[in-house]
Amino acid sequence: MNKQSRRNSQHGFTIIELLVALLITGILMATVTAVFLMSQKVYTRGTDISYKQKSITNIETDLQNVLATATGFTTASSQPTTNDVYGIGFNDQGECVEVINGTAYQTDQITEINFNVSNGNTMNYEIVPKHEMSVLEGGIVMNNIKSATLNTQLNGDDKKGFLVITLVN
Repeated sequence: MNKQSRRNSQHGFTIIELLVALLITGILMATVTAVFLMSQKVYTRGTDISYKQKSITNIETDLQNVLATATGFTTASSQPTTNDVYGIGFNDQGECVEVINGTAYQTDQITEINFNVSNGNTMNYEIVPKHEMSVLEGGIVMNNIKSATLNTQLNGDDKKGFLVITLVN
């Protein structure tokens, strides 16, 4: 009798209680890990989208700055190489290239660019990016051009070429 009362008075956890506690801890750890991985994926995706938007916005800004001071423009089948022009378009490999002062900058973020001149000196443009980003549209009055016409579409698939803009000296 003395042995049995001593056994009943011992305190501790049974193996079932330990397994239940271990199971609950495992579920909590799996949930925390899943939330961490999801937040890391969202952060990485946000960073990628931010880079892509920044790249396209820089090209749009360059285009607007050049058009405001342009003295002329034309389309060409090859990339411009002189320093007194700005060019944007698609090379023979279908890659979008921006040429500033004779230096070419390539981007893989743009699939299509549309240009249309209305009222003789107002150029409207549309830059179509890849992926899930929205199309950038805009227009600008070309102060140094009084009468011009242009309605062209450039893309990486079949309408390769460049819009070449002559800069003010």
